[in-house]
Amino acid sequence: MPRHILGFDVGGTKISTVLGDDTGKILGSVRKPTVRHLGRKKLADDLINMGWKLLDDFGLKKPDEIGVVFAGLIDSEKGMVLSSPNILGLKNFAVNKVLEDEFGARAYLENDATAATIAERLFGSGKGVNNFVYITLSTGIGGGAFLNGKLYRGSHGIAGELGHMVVMSNGPVCGCGRRGCLEAIAGGRGIARRVSENITAVNESQLFSKLRPSEIDARKVFEFKRKGDMFSQLIVEETIYYLAVGLVNIINILDPEVLIVGGGLANAGDDLFSPLKTAVREEFKSMYRPVKIVRGLKQGHDLAPISLPIFNDIELTEAQQH
Repeated sequence: MPRHILGFDVGGTKISTVLGDDTGKILGSVRKPTVRHLGRKKLADDLINMGWKLLDDFGLKKPDEIGVVFAGLIDSEKGMVLSSPNILGLKNFAVNKVLEDEFGARAYLENDATAATIAERLFGSGKGVNNFVYITLSTGIGGGAFLNGKLYRGSHGIAGELGHMVVMSNGPVCGCGRRGCLEAIAGGRGIARRVSENITAVNESQLFSKLRPSEIDARKVFEFKRKGDMFSQLIVEETIYYLAVGLVNIINILDPEVLIVGGGLANAGDDLFSPLKTAVREEFKSMYRPVKIVRGLKQGHDLAPISLPIFNDIELTEAQQH
């Protein structure tokens, strides 16, 4: 009998709740936009209401387990959100306790990129691979790694901040405060900012000039590149160059067998992956080594919170065997 897992993902652009089982099957989901001034009380109410809606839809009185995914700093052992860049007022928010008290099931909390890395290990291209790195190209850039078959957490549990390596000295200011971070240049928000800042090019572009500033995003940049917009072509080429610099840095340091690229930007498909693989080969110079660059799970966002209770069981079993 499959166990039913209720999964919550609180991200930069949307809050999603999914119902799945321990085989990785997604039964249903509900989503709503993220509101920066939501606050912890309203966020808790939204998560609870979305959770009960899904359980009611499938005739379930309670979930067997709960997975919670947050963009931001978290303490997985305490089940606490330390801070969130997307929603104000969540400092030291004990989200696990709120959900456990409401639904009567054990909750597991992880950073969004770490959870996506775990999903790749269980259901994606990281399955059976001892050394792989996952990088998510979304509103921001994050990631995670399995090294020698183990999830690498680092000494403070926050390893995998791949978006905060500097790839352009004195480049644009990142949300972290540093200049020239990969996220500030090649993350979705960074791409949109680079377009919007070049007012002359935007006004001269037949496609961008028709958009309001709030409508400019990374997806539009790739869409307009396909339609022949030269400004978009330039932005995409620049983005791919700096992504390649970042990926080669990661590969040189960790020597993975596979590098998995997920997140919203991965939806650009061959428009991203084909030139990115070429740029990575060129950027290796004399340090070349074979590494597969593959696309992440298409359902990665939904599978990330579902994966947490399953992975916890695997870690417990392995610990007991040793």
